[in-house]
Amino acid sequence: MPNRRIHRRAGRIAGAVYAGHRAKGQPVFHLAVETVAGLHGGELGALLADVLEPGRSSWHRGIAHSCAAGVGILSLGDTLMRIETFCRQRAEQKATERRTLDMVPAGEPNAFVPAPNNPLTQLFLLIGEFFWRAAAGFLNGMAAGYLSHLALDAGTPRSIPLLLNGF
Repeated sequence: MPNRRIHRRAGRIAGAVYAGHRAKGQPVFHLAVETVAGLHGGELGALLADVLEPGRSSWHRGIAHSCAAGVGILSLGDTLMRIETFCRQRAEQKATERRTLDMVPAGEPNAFVPAPNNPLTQLFLLIGEFFWRAAAGFLNGMAAGYLSHLALDAGTPRSIPLLLNGF
């Protein structure tokens, strides 16, 4: 029977693989950020079912450990894709703001610069960009981690219920 350690490991793997798959086609640094965030999201997602329904006995599996929960997560695929797109757009917006601050018009030392070009502003924009890229991978990883938990529990002798325990 899978224990917490096995669920965490499987969740990390599932989260990293799925987040990396969803980030393919992105630049290498963006792919790496989303994959690592997916690893951490997968670990959290894999533990979430047991947080919602703690395993006090082998019969503890209710709606959070059910096929219905898995189908519910799978049905969120389009919503997750829209959230992922939103996160990437916000990250790109922060990167564009950061690049704009780096530009000083050549040959025009007295030209208007839209915002102060100081290291603190650059740092906050970089943190914002990193946060939004990581959020895209984290959410994808979390969904994959939760599904990995259900898949592992489905392979046990008690399996997982269709909807509720006993049904």
